[in-house]
Amino acid sequence: MSLSIRTLSILLSGTTLVGAAPPLFAQDSPGEQAQDDATEVGDTALDNESSAIVVTGTRIRGARVIGEVIELDRDTIVEAGQVDLGEAIRSLPQNFSGGQNPGVGSGAGFVNENVNSASTANLRGIGADATLTLLNGHRLPYNSAFQGVDISAIPLAAVDRIEVVPDGASALYGSDAVGGVINVILRRDFDGLTTSGQLGAATDGGYFRQQFDAVGGTGWQGGGLMLAYDYAHNSSIRADQRSYAATLDPEVTLYPDIRRHALTLSAHQELAPGIRATIDGFYSRRTTRATNGAPAFRITQNPKLEGYAIAPALAFDIGSGWEAKIAGVYGSDQTRLDGTFVIAGSDPIVASGQYFNETTTLEASVEGPLFVLPGGSARLAMGAGFRNNSLAYERNDGTISTTFDVKRQARFAFGELYLPLVSPQNDVAGIAELTVTAAVRYEDYLGLDQQATPRIAVRYAPVDSITLRASWARSFKAPTLYQQYVFYQAIAVPASFVGTGTGSDTIIAAAGGNSDVEAERARSWTAGFDFSPSSIPEITISGTWFNTRFTDRVVAPISGSVFAAYGDPAYASLINFTPTLGAINELINGAQFGLENFTGAPFDPASVIAIIDNRSINVATWSIHGIDARIDWNHELGDRRSVGFDLSGSWLESEQRIVDSLPIVPLAGTVFNPPKYRLRGTARLGLDRFLTSVSLNYTGALLDRRFENKRRLAPSATLDVAATYTLDQGDGREPGLELSLSIQNLFDQAPRGIEQVGPYDTPYDSTNYSPIGRFVSVGIRRHW
Repeated sequence: MSLSIRTLSILLSGTTLVGAAPPLFAQDSPGEQAQDDATEVGDTALDNESSAIVVTGTRIRGARVIGEVIELDRDTIVEAGQVDLGEAIRSLPQNFSGGQNPGVGSGAGFVNENVNSASTANLRGIGADATLTLLNGHRLPYNSAFQGVDISAIPLAAVDRIEVVPDGASALYGSDAVGGVINVILRRDFDGLTTSGQLGAATDGGYFRQQFDAVGGTGWQGGGLMLAYDYAHNSSIRADQRSYAATLDPEVTLYPDIRRHALTLSAHQELAPGIRATIDGFYSRRTTRATNGAPAFRITQNPKLEGYAIAPALAFDIGSGWEAKIAGVYGSDQTRLDGTFVIAGSDPIVASGQYFNETTTLEASVEGPLFVLPGGSARLAMGAGFRNNSLAYERNDGTISTTFDVKRQARFAFGELYLPLVSPQNDVAGIAELTVTAAVRYEDYLGLDQQATPRIAVRYAPVDSITLRASWARSFKAPTLYQQYVFYQAIAVPASFVGTGTGSDTIIAAAGGNSDVEAERARSWTAGFDFSPSSIPEITISGTWFNTRFTDRVVAPISGSVFAAYGDPAYASLINFTPTLGAINELINGAQFGLENFTGAPFDPASVIAIIDNRSINVATWSIHGIDARIDWNHELGDRRSVGFDLSGSWLESEQRIVDSLPIVPLAGTVFNPPKYRLRGTARLGLDRFLTSVSLNYTGALLDRRFENKRRLAPSATLDVAATYTLDQGDGREPGLELSLSIQNLFDQAPRGIEQVGPYDTPYDSTNYSPIGRFVSVGIRRHW
C-alpha cells in the first residue's frame, strides 16, 4: 500500500485552498474541556458528561491526581512526525526503549529479546512487565512471554491523549503497576471523517515507511461513535546499509520489516435517564521479517501477531450523587512463530510455535460523596471483581517440542477515599489547598499469593501559584506465567568438571522456569512541586523526586556460566551442598527431558554432591531513585501567532543486588539499561497557517562494563525538525487540508559502537540507540 497519485487527488478534491487558518495549537477536545470543568470536586454533583471522563491515577470522578502526571496529546505526537504510540512512548525521558520494542537486536540479554516487534512501555527500565498499560482505564491482554502490552496496536488517529503516572499504583490497579501506569485515552465525541498519510525514508538506506489512517465518527442525542483504522509498513534495515555494522553479515537486519493493520472502536449511549453504556475495543494484525546469523548459520524469523480486546461498561446513577458501574474486558494476543534455521551444508530446520495470551476481567464499583468538608465533598470509591489470565505456549524446532497451557485466577477488592480539607474558597492564611487521598487494594491470586497494597498522598498549596505534593505506596507484581511454567533442564556432569570431588562424584545443574516463584514487592515514595507564577501565567515548572525499592524480583540468579558459580563463595547460598534423594528426584522428575546425563557413566543419585539451581527465583533487589523535571511555556502573540517551548528530563539511578553475598551492580548508565540522564526539549513557533518546531533528544553517557577494560560511551544528541502548513481550514475542529514535513535525527547521528560478545551480536546498544538515522517524511491530512 502506498500514497499513489490517485490517493493524493482524493485527499485534495473539494478543497478551496482558501479561508482562515485554524488556531495554531489545537483546541481542547470536548472531553478535555469537561475534565477541566470538573477538576475541583466540591458540593456540586457531577453531571453525566463528567462521569464519563477518564482520569489516570484515581478512581474518584473529577478529582485531580496527587502526583506526577505526564500527558502526551495526539497533536503533539503528530507534530513530531510520529505515526504510532510506540514511537511516542519511546521519546519520553522516563521510558526506556529496551525490552520488547522493534529494532532491539541480539546481545542485549534475554529480557530484551525482540519476539514480534511489539512496542511495550518500560518506565524507569524495570521491565515491561512492571509497567501497566491501559486503554480508557481497561486492562489489555499481555503480549508474548514478557507480560507487556503492545501499545502500537492502537491507531494514533483514535487517540485523544496518553496519560503517564510514573509511580507505584497497585493500590488502584493491582499487579504490574510497580513502575507506573500508561493510560491510552480515546477520542470520545469525534464528528466527521479525517484521513491522513505519510511517506518517509531513512537517508542512509532502508526503512522506507508508508502509513495511512482514517478516523470517522458521529454523535446523536445521548450517544456517539468513533472508529479508526491505521495501516503502516516499513522496510527493513540491513547491516550492509550501515557502516558501523560492518562486522555483521550483510543480510542481517538491524531493524525488521514490519507490516501493521490496526482498528479501534469507541462508542457510548445513554440508554435511559441515569443509565449509560460504553464500549471500547481494538483489533490488530502485524507481520514481521528479520534475519540474523551468518552464511554458516542463518536464522530467518517471520512472527505473525493478531490481537483484540473488547471492553463494555454500564454505569447507573443510584441517587445522592452516587454512581454504580459494571465493567468487563475480554482480550486475546496471539503470536505465531515461524522461523527457519539453515546450517551450511545441512537441510533447513523449520521452527514453529505460539504465545497465546488471553485475559478476562469483570469489575463492579460504586463512587460518590460521603460528607461535606471545608474544602468540598469527601468522596469514596470502592469495588471488587476477578481477573483471569492464561498463556498457551508452544515451540517446535523439528526435534524438540515444548508446550504448556496455564491459567491464573485473581480476585480483588479496592477502596479509595478523597478528602479535600481546605480549598481556596475557605480563605485560610497560608493554606490555599490541602487535600489527602488514601487507597488500598487486596488481591488474592489463587494458589500463588495474597497482597494488600496501600497508597497515601497529600497535596498542599501554601499559595495559589505553588503546590507541594507527596505520596507513599506499596506495589507488587505477580510473576509472569512464562517465568513459572516454561520448561527447565537438569544436567549432570562429573564433579571434576568444576575441580572438586572424586572420580564418581556428580553435580546437577538446573536452569529455566520455576513454578514455585512468588509475587515481587515494591515500596515507593515521591515528593514534588508544581509552580505557576502569577506574573507569568503561561509558564509551568514542576519537579518530582522519586524512590522505589523493588524486592523479591524474579531472576535467574547466576549470570554467566552456571558451573563457574560452584567455586565462588558469593553464590554459596544458591547451591545445595547436601541434596537429599527426595530433592534430587523432584528436580529430575520436573525437568522437560528428565536428567540429561553427561557424566559418561550410569547415573547414581548417591553420587550427587551438589545441586546448582539457576531456575528463576525471588532473590533480587532493585533500588531506583531520581528526579523528573519539566518546564513548559506557551505565549500567544495575537493575530494567530504564538511561541512556546517544553523541556522535560529525567535523572535516574538504579542498581541491583542478587543476593547479600554479591556486590551491588549499577544498572542505570550502563549498556542495555537506561542512561542516567535523558532529556527532550521542543521549541515551537506558530505564524498564522504555519507551525514549526525543533526538538532536541539527549541521551547521557553509558558505561560498557562487560569486559575487564571498561569503556565509556559519550553522550549523544539528535535534533528533530518539523513543519506544518494549513492550506484549507474546512469545517469542524480540524483543518480541511494540512501538509507536513518532518526530519528526525537531522544531523544523522550514528549509534555509539560497542564490542561484540558473540559474532552475531549487534555492535551497538540497540536498547538506547536506533539504526534508522536521519529520517525524512512528508504527510498530508484531510478533514472531510
